Amino acid sequence: MDELLFRLSNQLEALQVQASVTAQQGQQWCAVWFAEVQRLSQDLYNEQYGHQVIDFVKNLGSYLESGWEQLQFHYYSLQFNPREFYQHLGNLCFSDVTRRELAFCITGLIIGSVAGYNIGLNWQRPSHHMHHMKAIICHHYIGIEGVSTIDDAEMPTIQKSNELLIQVRAASVNVVDAKICWGYSKAYRRLLNSGRYKELPVTLGRDCSGVVVDIGQSVINFDIGDEVYLAVPPWASGTMAEYLVIPECQVAKRPRLVTFEASASLPYSGCLAWDALVNKSNIQEGNARGKRVLVYGGSTPVGCILIQLVKFWGGHVVTACKPHAIPVTRALGADEVIPFNESNIEKELELHDKYHAIFYTGGQPIDEFILKKHLLPYGSYVSTMPEYLTSDSLGFFFGSIFSGCVRIKLMVQYMFGCNIHHWKEGSKINTAYLQSLRDLVDADQLQTVVDRAFAPHNIEQALHHVLDPNAIGSTIIKFQ
Repeated sequence: MDELLFRLSNQLEALQVQASVTAQQGQQWCAVWFAEVQRLSQDLYNEQYGHQVIDFVKNLGSYLESGWEQLQFHYYSLQFNPREFYQHLGNLCFSDVTRRELAFCITGLIIGSVAGYNIGLNWQRPSHHMHHMKAIICHHYIGIEGVSTIDDAEMPTIQKSNELLIQVRAASVNVVDAKICWGYSKAYRRLLNSGRYKELPVTLGRDCSGVVVDIGQSVINFDIGDEVYLAVPPWASGTMAEYLVIPECQVAKRPRLVTFEASASLPYSGCLAWDALVNKSNIQEGNARGKRVLVYGGSTPVGCILIQLVKFWGGHVVTACKPHAIPVTRALGADEVIPFNESNIEKELELHDKYHAIFYTGGQPIDEFILKKHLLPYGSYVSTMPEYLTSDSLGFFFGSIFSGCVRIKLMVQYMFGCNIHHWKEGSKINTAYLQSLRDLVDADQLQTVVDRAFAPHNIEQALHHVLDPNAIGSTIIKFQ
């Protein structure tokens, strides 16, 4: 019996050593093959080295052949006879071991497994991983009724070297937050946030201002104590929480001449306004002088910023808004104001000249074809409202096809080092825009407009207020 156990122990030890060596060599071969595949993919993508495919295939074949030969060598050098091993194992169990010993062994395994399973279920993680914070979440896609404020959300921690931990002081409430409560961008949220955040519950909030409280090892542009602001796309985890972790590339230092609440009103709406002007319309900083621009919904958060940017660039601004918002839009720089009243807005528009650009930012609903009729030839029409996403209404079959296509694109982007932050509305959010907005605010050339500020537990009131057509400017959630 002792001799059998000794031989078995020696054989298992030798097998373990050889398996470890083989695994290390296999890991090295895989690394070499992956590097070759990545280099070839890059070359093919640049359409410069397509003729090297044949050489790569030959090299890959030689790698496989040499690897197979080494595996065979290590296997046969073990001098391990599986039949003999199983025969000795059977003799050990059924001849040298009594039924009583076997029963005790099985009983011990069962008791140990049950005990380990229960310990695992009730195991508490260390306290430094269980810090809690306040957050505003949507737990079901049933509208505003599915939103709540919780005090036991798990505080995020830095996991990558380029990330910042930010203590949120204030966050703005946007129309897209109300749409998220109904499931807006849920398909992209499920696909693009895999790994760190679940689809539900989802934290609301598309922008915020706060203070950096911790930084990753490779962060170079920020330090602890810096006051910053940021914006995130609709599919990303939100900002309405006491703390959030975000990559350095999505953050900018906030304006110094305004409060945290005023700073929080700028990032998301400001990026939408800047993108609408610079990338979607024919109005640019260098050619805006003298051009007629209609901002339909001038009292919305985006509208307030658009009025000021176009006016600052020298354009002639006409805006349409509620009568009680006329003094605000005038103060922001509007040259003409068309009031929303009981009369037909289309008839009101007929009384004015046509426009080089029209921006629809919300307010009183109107058919876009009516607005487009008032454009000059080659004029541009831009809507800053959340776009309709077909992916949110796909069934199982087409949804599976869509998910597969997105995952393939994500894999290609990962191979070539692309940033997934630029998916959909993520392309409209740019730290360069945030820096430009900050400079304008600090130069007293851009004013922030904050309508009301709410406490986190009043989130339902805040969401209803942001959907109220009588609201002027931004609605803020104040955390500190």
